[in-house]
Amino acid sequence: MKRLFNISIAFVALFGGSSCSFLELEPKVIAPETFYESNEDVLYGLAGIYGVINNEAFYGNYYSLMMSSVDDLCYYNREMTGAFPYFYNYGTTDSYVYGAWTEIYAGIKNANEFMDAISAVREKLDPDMRYYTEARFLRAYYHFILAQAWGDVPLRDAAAKSPSGVQLAATPQTEVLKWCVSEMEQCVGPLSEDMDGAPSRITRSAVRGILARVYLFMAGATVQDVDSQEMYKMAAYWAHEVILSGLHELNDDYTQIFINMISDQYDVTFRESIWEADFLGNRQEYWTNGRIGDLMGMQNTASTNNYSEWNCNYAYGMYNGSLKLWDLYWSEDRTDDEKEIANKIIDVRQEWNMAPYNYSGNANYNCVAGIDKTPFVFDSKSSLEYPTAAAGQRNASKWRREAIYEGHQTAKNLYTGINYPILRYSDVLLMYAEAINEMSAANVLEAYDYVKQVRDRAGIKTLPASEYASQSAMRQFIRNERGRELCFEGLRKYDLIRWGIFVDEMRRYSSWQNDPRWAGNAMAIRAAVLGTNIQEKHIYQPIPATELGVNKLLKQNPMW
Repeated sequence: MKRLFNISIAFVALFGGSSCSFLELEPKVIAPETFYESNEDVLYGLAGIYGVINNEAFYGNYYSLMMSSVDDLCYYNREMTGAFPYFYNYGTTDSYVYGAWTEIYAGIKNANEFMDAISAVREKLDPDMRYYTEARFLRAYYHFILAQAWGDVPLRDAAAKSPSGVQLAATPQTEVLKWCVSEMEQCVGPLSEDMDGAPSRITRSAVRGILARVYLFMAGATVQDVDSQEMYKMAAYWAHEVILSGLHELNDDYTQIFINMISDQYDVTFRESIWEADFLGNRQEYWTNGRIGDLMGMQNTASTNNYSEWNCNYAYGMYNGSLKLWDLYWSEDRTDDEKEIANKIIDVRQEWNMAPYNYSGNANYNCVAGIDKTPFVFDSKSSLEYPTAAAGQRNASKWRREAIYEGHQTAKNLYTGINYPILRYSDVLLMYAEAINEMSAANVLEAYDYVKQVRDRAGIKTLPASEYASQSAMRQFIRNERGRELCFEGLRKYDLIRWGIFVDEMRRYSSWQNDPRWAGNAMAIRAAVLGTNIQEKHIYQPIPATELGVNKLLKQNPMW
């Protein structure tokens, strides 16, 4: 992405287009003394706050994929050849962790300076405080991301006025999170109920849904000195506010949600996707720095350079769904008549998220000679009609680079225009179910109804409510359903952390290596390194060593 920094506000793009995307414009310098004289100037400044989202260091790759997507349901499928976050063998000097840290703080810096500047001309250019409110929410959201991933972090709620302002000690995680929800709650009122700008821009639904997420995290195992019951109560309240708004429904077709993200289209019928990291471009005229569908997607690595013949764009496909995810679909919470004895996959999410093929599976280079979706089979002894042999070895296929979806064919390149979900309505339903179940065992039946809505859309039957009559049974049911529904969306790792089971679940990769379906397979060996490498310290990211060298008031996280 072309960027020009001016008065510390990063220019990235301007809002426009049918799906309210960020569109690339020619950079122009706006002198500080004339800044914010028009609505266009304001949008340039606001775009600098949003713009960090579609940077490779944040939702484009480093934070979303490398740091957040390797969990008990998703692993990096290449051999370990170095120290990287996705292998959990990295250190305090890791460039990717540092890149994410600095990019997120750049967004906070931009927000602080934007809020100062827009306040001076608010009556003229922002009378309803829409722009100020968006900046305020994003500043709080970025702090939440930092506190969730790093723990105690500097809370920068004001623009630095001098070089000495860089020196700032970390605020305890709990205090940062309390500040975040206080800020976010004050953003609800100024935003209208309409979905103007969604899913690229903040709406009232997005604020409410993220508040539910923050409160759920605050109720979790790693956050100290809070009343967990009160946190669950607040999470339920804000999730329910989204539900009561009536603005969102589950899309009848699960696959269409992600086809829309690949195509940069927004569904105005269901509006299930509430907030997305918006990536654009075809690598010819303009582009943003996202690698969704390229690194995480279905592999297509044909050797021919005659790209005009391709039906799929180039993709490395470096992440796979785990054996545990396969079993969550295939056997967990299934009715007897829909278990594996049925010899076919019924859950449409398994079909889409763990497709039984990729685009590099034969000598014809599937996406060159025509898209060949014949399932690949590793186990010739399988007697099932629908091959299950690639259990735990299939690409994380939620985003796929078929040209019919992307709308163009491109040469081999790093970046895609595929969007990435930050908040979906199905997540809101499951957060509400979890929160009310944790509040009281008396709410089990109500929680069941909300989980069942998500399962009904997936086309699968659900065991009767009596099977989940206890609070603990419902708790596990919801956790399983979050995995099936939201896998590969960068949420699972933080779910495991707040549930207090992250390290134990990751260490299971070592035992899965001995599963007969995986034993001796190269993918099993690669995945097993996670079980060996994971440690308690990985619950939090290390404070980058470079940052410690600059900010002398910071201290390294324990165990790092």
